Amino acid sequence: MNTSATGPKAPHSGQRWPEGWTKLHVYLTDLDQVKAVAESYREVIDRAEGDKPVPLEWLHATVASVECDAASIDDPTREKLVDRLREKAAEIKAFPLTIGPALAATGAIMLDTFPDTAFRQLVDACVDAVNEIVEGDHGRPCGGPGHVSLSYRSADTDVHPRRGAIQNKLRDVRPGRTEITVSGVDLVRVIQSEDAATYTWEHVARIPLGE
Repeated sequence: MNTSATGPKAPHSGQRWPEGWTKLHVYLTDLDQVKAVAESYREVIDRAEGDKPVPLEWLHATVASVECDAASIDDPTREKLVDRLREKAAEIKAFPLTIGPALAATGAIMLDTFPDTAFRQLVDACVDAVNEIVEGDHGRPCGGPGHVSLSYRSADTDVHPRRGAIQNKLRDVRPGRTEITVSGVDLVRVIQSEDAATYTWEHVARIPLGE
């Protein structure tokens, strides 16, 4: 039986969170192999007006989120959530994932991920785990297909009219991608900056995949 987490309705992706909020997320953070690829795009990102680069230590791919204030989830519920995430993830075997090339979206520059099949299976399993444990239908999948954000734009920054030109510059970066093996993810407590353009986190628990 799931346990209730109460509070105001969560904002949409890219919006500022209510004051004092943090959120629990399931992140893919084993991205050491991706850092060189991220750096290869840095010159283009620095020329993209309004984009804030993501420091290498905070690179991640969002798998799932718990769309309520993390403080509203008590310790026993959080422990049950960790256990359930581990049970679900253990049913999925480690899998290869190609990260890159980069794409210029409206609110970010991001590395695409491929293929989607195993990653989406992991997303669905984690969302199900959240909704089985935390009452209120707070579990949400990553926004759109899997991705690793290289930059974010402030919530107050308008879409630049030459966003398409940035995409053309990103395509010039070669090889612009790498392949990793996804063997686990992490439950983290995420902190959003005041301008909704920077995300950092505190580690909560390791969630290994099956062998």
